Amino acid sequence: MKKSFAVGMWFFVTPLLLLASPSVALVKSLHGEVLVTHADHTTVPLKQGDRIFEKDSIKTASNSTIGLVFEDNTLISIGSNAEFLVDEYLFEPENKNVKFKSNLFKGIMACKTGLIPKINPDAMEIKAKTATIGIRGTYFVAEAKE
Repeated sequence: MKKSFAVGMWFFVTPLLLLASPSVALVKSLHGEVLVTHADHTTVPLKQGDRIFEKDSIKTASNSTIGLVFEDNTLISIGSNAEFLVDEYLFEPENKNVKFKSNLFKGIMACKTGLIPKINPDAMEIKAKTATIGIRGTYFVAEAKE
């Protein structure tokens, strides 16, 4: 009885926690199979219109892509067989309190930066263990290999 109550509460509370934390991005486009693992370790398939939250880990399958629009209008496209983590995201432009930290573990991504690096050029960071990055203005492409 206690176990079923605890499981029931988990299914009730988890969606409320996700709703309580503000989303940081919107899934604008999606092709194929893309999964998100939330901070609470639940993994679900994504679809166009879904919200992305801080600490979300996104994985694209073979022949799959996703396009994200962040709150500051940063655009990120993630290619197939990729893993990307939104580590930290804060966008309070009225206080100049901004931060975008993420990790590309594998795969290819393209990024067109939004307002965060315009407000604070040091506030945007995309890490990769080993990466090839091409930068041209506020648009760049990165590839992380395993």
